[in-house]
Amino acid sequence: MLDAAFETQVDAFHLDVAFSIQSGQTTVLLGESGAGKSTILRLLAGLQLPQQGHMVLNGITYYNSKAGIFIPPQRRPFGYVFQDYVLFPHLTVFENVAFGLRAQHLPRSRVRASVAEALEMVQLPHLSQRLPAQLSGGQQQRVAIARALALRPQLLLLDEPLAALDVQTRREVRQELRTILREVQITTLFVTHHYLDGLLFGDQLLVVDQGRLVQQGDQRELREFPRSSYIAELVGVNFFRGQLLRTENETTCLIRLLPNPSTNQPVEMVAMLKEQATLPVSGTEIFVVIDPRSITLHLAQPEGSARNVFQGTIMHIIPLSTSTGSYDGKVRVSIALSQAGAPLTAEVTENSVTRMELQEGQTIFATFKASEANAYL
Repeated sequence: MLDAAFETQVDAFHLDVAFSIQSGQTTVLLGESGAGKSTILRLLAGLQLPQQGHMVLNGITYYNSKAGIFIPPQRRPFGYVFQDYVLFPHLTVFENVAFGLRAQHLPRSRVRASVAEALEMVQLPHLSQRLPAQLSGGQQQRVAIARALALRPQLLLLDEPLAALDVQTRREVRQELRTILREVQITTLFVTHHYLDGLLFGDQLLVVDQGRLVQQGDQRELREFPRSSYIAELVGVNFFRGQLLRTENETTCLIRLLPNPSTNQPVEMVAMLKEQATLPVSGTEIFVVIDPRSITLHLAQPEGSARNVFQGTIMHIIPLSTSTGSYDGKVRVSIALSQAGAPLTAEVTENSVTRMELQEGQTIFATFKASEANAYL
């Protein structure tokens, strides 16, 4: 198991995180650019020294500020794949993969065997004598992974390993990398800002935002119980914060949402409490998520007894594409609400957009059932 906690200041950026990772699993570290993802990798690798904290892997302490322990990078059994691969241009594929092994002064026979095994894992034994300039981007990435795996690391650190690839190559290499990680079963921390990579690679996901760990969990936890608007946007749901006003029964509750700053008028929402062992008390901070497919749009104020009715202005109308890049006839309509501070996104069909003649800047009403608004602490 990896157990780490770091606190450090880099210019105006403050990082303060603590997390644990199970041995043999791939954990995906998600976050926007500048959130602190690469800094966390450098701290783990020992390439950057935090002001305080600790790091323990499989019972061995590699850093502890209070005890004065710091094991330098070259003595840590870690593999590191940088975003730009950092291959030596004057060395062949074989020599690039062998570089770390030779630095350990291992016997030639062991170096040859380890390099051959690593190149076999990434399916590149036939390119062992080529130079990096003679390789495609995907092949260069696989060489960088082979170099890390040849060291038989106890911890593998991958910094945006697919970011430098074009869309088609990324799709191909993504599947190859998934296969490799499943086979080697090394404790791996995979940094990315693509949620799809989190879904495909992550046994667990860590989400960082502005130097803070905002959530850790599996895919279901992030999808059903996001703790920030950033996570909600990643998983594709609407997200609101508020305070509990009262519970109307064991499952239904009335929530006062954070208002739109321009109006500062209180706005209420009826939602269903999800997976709560005990009923929360009035004033408790609460989160609400709504699936965009659960929202109905209206051109005029709807009649009837619907309790969740919101008015707003259409900001964007965006066609949705599938994972293969094709269009499936669905459209997402993003609405700036008059009452609530957070926007609302509805998923409708293209036929509905055409029939209602929806366009950006248009006033619209949105409704959804209380049973479709899931509230949680």
